[in-house]
Amino acid sequence: MRVRTRRGLAAITSAASLAAGILGATAPRAGAMPIAAGTGLISVVDGSGVTTAGADGSGAATVPHLPNTGRLSANWAPDGSRLVAGGQDPTRLTSTRLAGDASHVTTEWPQGASGTQYTDATFWLDGSDIVTSTGEELYYGPSDASIGQQPLLTGTNQPPAGSCDVHPSASILGPLAFARSTCGTDGSDIWTLDPATNTVRRIVPDGADPAFSADGGRLAFTRVVDGLSQIFTAAADGTGVQQVTTDAVNHTDPSWDPAGGRIAYAATDPSARGTGATGSTGSTSTKILDLSDGSSTVVSTGSTKPAWQPVRNNTLDRVYGTGGITIDQAASRFTFDTTGAAHVPGLITAHSAVLVNKANATYATPAISLAAEKQGPIVLTAGGSLDATASAELKRTLPKGSTVYLEGNTSQLSSTVSSQITALGYTALRMDGADLASVSARTATQITKKPDWVFVADGMDYHDPVSASTAAGALGFHGLGVVLLVKGTTIPAAVKTYLNSLDPDTTGLVSVGANARTALENTPLADQWQFYDVSGTSYEQTAVNLANFWWTAPNIATVDGGSTWSNAVTGNAVTAIYGPTLWSGADALSSLTSGYLTKESASVQEVATFGGNDAYAPAARAGIGDAIGISSAQLTTVWWAGGAAPAAPAGGTSSKAVTKALPTVHGPGSEASAADRPSLTVQTRGAHLPAPNGRTLPAKDDRTR
Repeated sequence: MRVRTRRGLAAITSAASLAAGILGATAPRAGAMPIAAGTGLISVVDGSGVTTAGADGSGAATVPHLPNTGRLSANWAPDGSRLVAGGQDPTRLTSTRLAGDASHVTTEWPQGASGTQYTDATFWLDGSDIVTSTGEELYYGPSDASIGQQPLLTGTNQPPAGSCDVHPSASILGPLAFARSTCGTDGSDIWTLDPATNTVRRIVPDGADPAFSADGGRLAFTRVVDGLSQIFTAAADGTGVQQVTTDAVNHTDPSWDPAGGRIAYAATDPSARGTGATGSTGSTSTKILDLSDGSSTVVSTGSTKPAWQPVRNNTLDRVYGTGGITIDQAASRFTFDTTGAAHVPGLITAHSAVLVNKANATYATPAISLAAEKQGPIVLTAGGSLDATASAELKRTLPKGSTVYLEGNTSQLSSTVSSQITALGYTALRMDGADLASVSARTATQITKKPDWVFVADGMDYHDPVSASTAAGALGFHGLGVVLLVKGTTIPAAVKTYLNSLDPDTTGLVSVGANARTALENTPLADQWQFYDVSGTSYEQTAVNLANFWWTAPNIATVDGGSTWSNAVTGNAVTAIYGPTLWSGADALSSLTSGYLTKESASVQEVATFGGNDAYAPAARAGIGDAIGISSAQLTTVWWAGGAAPAAPAGGTSSKAVTKALPTVHGPGSEASAADRPSLTVQTRGAHLPAPNGRTLPAKDDRTR
């Protein structure tokens, strides 16, 4: 069962919940994949499996590792980075890139599904999902196959008995079209599921093979006319139907040119036609119809089921300090409005701030989850006195009377700092503790005394705690995720006390890193626990393992340079709610991080980085583009100098009209208006994870010291 948690709200278990948690609007949003698309390759199904070629038939090549024995229609991710079709086993789907041996994702057959094999598959919702048909009903699941497929149409949307739903086609704007028929009969109608309203309705009677255009504005489909299947077009809602082919062949599987104006289709010679137009057995070819003059040209012979590759740019957000603006100020300005000023589209209102000592990395890490839960920035300062930049950012971001959380005791942030915060008109609330573990427990208590999820990491180094705190912060504003820091392989008393106050039957426990795992295994607690072991041979591997464990098909990820903790802490405080944090060296993208982004390339359309060029050299930025898109040539880098929106090009819109790339976020109890609320949501695996790797924490009475 897939779970997409929106800052601690209810899980998405079916299409009945889509409107609440997956897609809040049918219009493009800040951070959404751009509609405009260029024209790429055309894939076809032939005796070799899946073959790609240019629109003129040149450069034909068989897609490796995509045998497609069930001869499914192949379909492209919305940015053109991946293809999904059948594998060697017709009860499995394979998603793959056009090159490389490590990029394959396998979708298994749904448990309890009717039918005998997959018949169709398409990417949906900015590539986060794959919708399939078993020949009888529709299923959906994350495009990275991290959770199994489940029925799409349930409850009031459940199809009538005896109906078969096939050939799903996803619009970039959200709706999903499909053909519905009475099983075992010829003829079908076209229906749509609108996830924004959670409604299904018939939009075209007597139609098959629906296909949305790349911009979501038009629909192509087929209909039998005088015994032959012809192509028709209509508006996306099914109105304005027009017949666009009349020649004496059977036309099936239309696919729009992403740039518009043309439709690729399969043409079958009716000379050896069997019973019914759709049962033709004559020779087939792939053709392109030019809608401007009605002419058709041949792309390839002996092929069918064309799909046209969209070529869209993904986004790299480069957020960095400049001039007198520090990285914490830049991250804050990238995310939060200026108090008392007009609202800037794409920014949100800060409700608090978290102050940390800029000289102590590990003490700063619990602040990530606290800042995400309290909806505010992390601000850096010297321990003895409040920095001028910190004072300026607090005054810019927070109205008087707001709470500023001080992370650590007076050895971390002195009483002078606390007095200066009070003098600015804020409430200073200290996350006190004798040591780092105590501070993490105090911070966790400030978030909640009854968390849904607890992440435990070793506080002797900042990398694992940053990853763990980001995962906890993914539950967002008013969320119920906390991070606790142990000391090496020892659980200090304050952390043990916090854990002993919790109910293991209602609390998920995750060890992040090998030391945290050992600490949990070696320390008796008041109750018996099971926990999830997420660790790796390096902090880069641990972060990737945690991303695989916690997030399903995210749209956004943050890549942190491994050597500058302040970039990672301040950046992840504002991006945790959108997706995982990953680590990389400065000179080139880490192979582990690249592998993760490549696997998730169908859904990841945006990567955020925090820090200057010393942390992200051009080769690392090119590696990000190569991993999440067709190539680095299809990557738009947005330079957020000082966290400010980049100036518009000459003759373009003013800088005030530039919408910030990351979507806004508001949780339960937020004061934001409905117009500001995001349609992009964090996707976490939540409470429906499998059993915790067989690891059990014995109760105190069950273990000898």
